[in-house]
Order: sequence, then structure tokens, then C-alpha cells
Amino acid sequence: MENCKYFRCHNLPESQFDCSLCYCPFYEMCKKQKKYLLFGGYILKQNGLLACENCTYFHRKAIVIKYNQLLKNGMALEDIFKFFTDELEK
Repeated sequence: MENCKYFRCHNLPESQFDCSLCYCPFYEMCKKQKKYLLFGGYILKQNGLLACENCTYFHRKAIVIKYNQLLKNGMALEDIFKFFTDELEK
């Protein structure tokens, strides 16, 4: 982590922080399905890009562990995304 030029990209305690999903695998799905507000992101109006600096969800150790379990069990990325968004919408 210390060698990453982007380290401390999110304000999470180091004990909870996991950089494994540095580039979010759900970026395009989140933007397309307008789920970014669930995770704390927003659209930059001037260029339409998704701003994710307030999204810490996929940098949390427990979430990364669950993501890896679901992926290892053969779940498709779209289904994993739905799993997490469904959890947040409850």
C-alpha cells in the first residue's frame, strides 16, 4: 500500500482498509444503473464521469473478502454487483 501513489485515496482506518479492488470492478455498472448514490459517488456534471472518492464500500476488508468468495464460487460480476446493491437497499 505504501508504494501506491494514490494511497490514502479514501478516509478509512487502516485496520479496515483493503486496496485489492483499487480500480472498482463495478464502475461502469454503477454508473449505468445509477446506483452510485448507494455507495457515496456522484456524477461530475461537466464531463459525466463518476466521482468515487466518497465511496469506501469496495475498500473495506469485509466487503473485499465477500466479493472474492462470490467470485471464487463462480458468480458473474453483474450478479455480485446486484448482491451488494440489494444489501444496501434493504
